[in-house]
Amino acid sequence: MLMLKTEMIFGNNMVIQRQKKFNIWGTGLSGKSITGMIKGKKNEVVGGIIDKNGNWMLVFPPLEAERNLELTITDGNETLTYGNICIGEVWVAGGQSNMEYFLQYDAEKESVLDEKMNTDIRFFDYPEVSYEGQLEEHDYSRFGIWRTCTKEDLPYFSAVGYYFAENLQKMLDIPIGIVGCNWGGTPACAWLDPDYLKDNEGKAWLESYEEAVSDLNVEEYKSNFHANPMNDHSNPLQDEMMSKMFYPGLSREEQLGLIQMMSGDQGKMLLPQPGPYYERRPGGLYEVMLKKVAHYNARGVIWYQGESDDEKPEIYGTVFSKMIECWRDLWGDKLTFLFVQLAPFDQWLIASGKQFPELRKQQELVSKTVPDTWMISSSDAGMEWDIHPKHKKPIGTRLALLARGHIYGENILCNPPEFLNAKRVPEGIRIDFQNADGLHVKGKQVNALSIVSVDGTELTPMGVSIFEDALLIKGEFPEKVYVYFAKTGYYEINLYNKNDNPMKPFEVIV
Repeated sequence: MLMLKTEMIFGNNMVIQRQKKFNIWGTGLSGKSITGMIKGKKNEVVGGIIDKNGNWMLVFPPLEAERNLELTITDGNETLTYGNICIGEVWVAGGQSNMEYFLQYDAEKESVLDEKMNTDIRFFDYPEVSYEGQLEEHDYSRFGIWRTCTKEDLPYFSAVGYYFAENLQKMLDIPIGIVGCNWGGTPACAWLDPDYLKDNEGKAWLESYEEAVSDLNVEEYKSNFHANPMNDHSNPLQDEMMSKMFYPGLSREEQLGLIQMMSGDQGKMLLPQPGPYYERRPGGLYEVMLKKVAHYNARGVIWYQGESDDEKPEIYGTVFSKMIECWRDLWGDKLTFLFVQLAPFDQWLIASGKQFPELRKQQELVSKTVPDTWMISSSDAGMEWDIHPKHKKPIGTRLALLARGHIYGENILCNPPEFLNAKRVPEGIRIDFQNADGLHVKGKQVNALSIVSVDGTELTPMGVSIFEDALLIKGEFPEKVYVYFAKTGYYEINLYNKNDNPMKPFEVIV
């Protein structure tokens, strides 16, 4: 049996972040000297000692973009060799099901599979495990490996992650690596150290969990967990029900039937329950998933999550901000965060979009108050009766636009249009925007716009038009009115800038 090992994230086909120190770590025989070499046009060699606990870490100096390299690690007795390694740009893809959403389910999958395979795009996805030791209980060999763009591997890519990487690779012409670390249905509190929530309003998540498990019979809980087949996430593409949920999706009638079935005693037994193996517990996935990939140097994070924070939407801004702080502390690096504002949505199974307007408001707050974070709008990418939009290309492409403009210095309009100010004009109300070059409407009228008087009466304008990249709302209005744009759970917008970036939700009193 090999004593010398690296952490799971290191392997053939991996992409190493350029221009930053490269950390590689693992376990071995205490006291032995250990040496690492990256072989290529210029060999880089580093060394160290395996500590008394059997742990080691080697740190290579920053390297520039390169392809077809080999990495060897040796303790003088055993040697590990990894090939087809690239140096380029690495991004962590985090969040819940809309980031996890496999390319296998994407509406444009066939066009991707019919394209020439891009060998410069690589993808690593950490297995979905919720407690230490679970990796040994199922066959997780489909995950925890670096996949390349082949017809066999592409279905396992995060669709958002793929389209993000594809767009960046075309612009930068260097290898792109995506490290997936995500899990459907998880709140942000599952992805950070709970200590970051103890002195702020985020502690409500800690208190809710403690209350839920206060009378838990732990041994009975563990027995029930292991008996529940729904807790095996090792082969999701073979799960027929899960696959149908993602694509083509369940009709409303099918959803209602499933709700009825799951509300029975047998159905309730299949639902995940709060406890020490619960993936939604505060800090759970931070400990057993995120920390396994942390220190793998990256340029930043793409993040699509928030739907499962609808239980406590008013504190999402605090929790998400603390999560970003936690990740940056863990990596020891001020990682850039590019994230997705929640898409329009009404209802799916028992999930509701009722709290989404508040969640979107909280996401906007984070983008304005936490440095080096930027947010895209997905206002045209939602579905009324499905929480999983089927077209992920606009999402990945818009995240890539943010990276190209804010991180890689390309002179492009990369931000979505957003509210700047509103004022009364002789014709009625004028609303000005930022990032609104080439503002246009796809259709005959502006959707998702409403004007409401202080007594709650909805007012009908004489007309709405675009003038000098502003909205001109014509009519005679009372002294004070509310202007709402996309401020419901589900809506359909058709207002874009010249790069087809959709307008973000806003509201204003004018």
